[in-house]
Amino acid sequence: MPRLPRLQYPNAIYHITTRGDGRRKLFHDEGHYERLTTGLADEVNRSGWIVIAYCWMPNHIHALIKTPQPNLCQGMQHWLSGYANWYAKRNRRIGHLFQGRYKAFLVEDEGYYWNLSRYIHLNPCNGSKPLAASPEEYPYSSYPGYARKSKRIPWIAYEDHHRYWSGLNGGKDPASAYRKYVKEGLSNPLDPSVERLKGWVYGSEDFLRNVLEMASGDSDRKLERNLRRSEVITVEKVIDLTAKEYKVSPDEYVGFRSGAGGRDVAAYLCRRFTSATLAELSQRFGLGHPDSSSDMVKRAKRLIDSNADIRKRAERIERRLIAKPETRG
Repeated sequence: MPRLPRLQYPNAIYHITTRGDGRRKLFHDEGHYERLTTGLADEVNRSGWIVIAYCWMPNHIHALIKTPQPNLCQGMQHWLSGYANWYAKRNRRIGHLFQGRYKAFLVEDEGYYWNLSRYIHLNPCNGSKPLAASPEEYPYSSYPGYARKSKRIPWIAYEDHHRYWSGLNGGKDPASAYRKYVKEGLSNPLDPSVERLKGWVYGSEDFLRNVLEMASGDSDRKLERNLRRSEVITVEKVIDLTAKEYKVSPDEYVGFRSGAGGRDVAAYLCRRFTSATLAELSQRFGLGHPDSSSDMVKRAKRLIDSNADIRKRAERIERRLIAKPETRG
């Protein structure tokens, strides 16, 4: 079977996996795990990726990533090559670290987040020699942040992971529901709901047909048309829509002492939906330090989690951001 070309398009979702060459270990101590994790965090800032879940096993890795812009290949090259070069210097080893090119399985939509993330998070608990009795005990994955809010890290999109489920279930407590769902998976590690169609995609038969069509002879032209129709979300669009929601002028968001309504929410949504770095956002909001916008993003996340009114406002802005333009006659 021919190898599927890398398909990139705005807001594509991928299950990423790769392993050590010849099943060699990718990690030898805490520093190795920290270096790969830091590299992914840097790529979130650089490429604007949205990370839903990850798990680093001794000789292979898993990550569930959404790319608001079609930049998976460039980001993966920077992330994995950076780690491989660091690994070679740290361990004075030569030769390939990873076995061939990484695999990137396309995911149809957010409806697969829970199934796939459970599969990823339960990796350390499966196999003939489990590394952990439960996923919260394994430190090299994103699950501890899903199990306990005090363990959360700022660049994992926990709320994105829960949003689809909340929409289907009327806004009940998704965090505890997910923990229960993962625990149930401990007794049934083989999850048929995450099987890959043709070994290429997670999704419906229609989604598979669309992927195959994009990968066919005229796929480049079709993909180009799709990209032209897909509007890239910009920082200015996020700011304008947020200012409109809060009935202020976008200019009021600029300045260190600005108290304009929705300013922190605008920074948070910029981080989620655009590829702007923290330094670029700090400059856009008129802040002196390149990392100052990080505080705005963190404040907004706390407010969205704790304040129902702000959460509803943020959701309204999100719907406007991702709304498809009306078809013109």
